[in-house]
Amino acid sequence: MFEYLCTILSTTYQVSGTIEPTMTFNDLELDSLSLAELGAQLEDDLGVTVEEENLTAETTVADIAALLEAQGAVVPA
Repeated sequence: MFEYLCTILSTTYQVSGTIEPTMTFNDLELDSLSLAELGAQLEDDLGVTVEEENLTAETTVADIAALLEAQGAVVPA
């Protein structure tokens, strides 16, 4: 799941450099609009809902990966 998130962040949100699991979305310079779009994309791609309070500037990439895995999300082939 972490690799899937890194791919989305790099390609769709143009995050450059190495993405570490402990990096927050604030560290990755994603604003609130980008986070809302990311939540919608995850819902569309994975069929899971990420509540707004779980997708904040202080959320780490590892936090979202764990949340998605806990919800049974499966990376699309």
